[in-house]
Amino acid sequence: MKRPIVTSLRYLVPGSLAVLILNAGLSWAGFTPPRNLSRPGNREGAATRSACKVQSAANEPDLTILVPASNIGLTAMHRPTFYWYLPANNYQVLEFALFQSLADGRQVQIYKQQFPMANRPRLDSMTLTGEAPPLQEGVDYRWTVSLICNPNDPDPSQIRFAEGWVQRVTLPTTLEKQLLKAKPLQRYDLLASNGLWYDALDALVKLRQERPNDTKVNTLWRELMTSEGVGLNRLSNLAIAQRSRGN
Repeated sequence: MKRPIVTSLRYLVPGSLAVLILNAGLSWAGFTPPRNLSRPGNREGAATRSACKVQSAANEPDLTILVPASNIGLTAMHRPTFYWYLPANNYQVLEFALFQSLADGRQVQIYKQQFPMANRPRLDSMTLTGEAPPLQEGVDYRWTVSLICNPNDPDPSQIRFAEGWVQRVTLPTTLEKQLLKAKPLQRYDLLASNGLWYDALDALVKLRQERPNDTKVNTLWRELMTSEGVGLNRLSNLAIAQRSRGN
């Protein structure tokens, strides 16, 4: 299934500017994303005319990409992990896709993978493997999650869809040294306070999987989800299954 190529986006942030954004004095108070950095798109799925449905209870989120309210997050990793919330549904296939923004404003799909929907967890994830090109510094990437009702029917009205953005930035030398010495909670705090959304989120998910009854860890999760720059309040009490990281 091919997505239409967007031809008018010019959002590339030079690597040097990305470093300045990263070092813009962010502090941990909930999560404060880098200033003046946002991207278009809808991080939540919407109702379609599909025969397949999301079977959400009252106040339960729809398909939701875990990105800040700005719809873009930073990472220092060349193969980050992407997270999304997957409500109960009767769709057949889940598709993850990654698009790279080019200097002329076009986007090209550089990776796509599909999974059977059966037995997927509520907090679902995808880590870029060796099959996917590593993220380049200072380049915008758009990633999408699609719920496909019938893999043999390309009709867009049969697909539930959400999207977010990621940009890789340079990890400052001082922060790199601090992370090498940091304990898990300290590591999360360093990543979050430096605006590295994908890295911080992944660290916190791992902590919640390893310490499901840890009050401090669960409080940090609620603070992250409900902070002004994130606004994923309905995920603040999300239970996270203890499971292997395979997909």
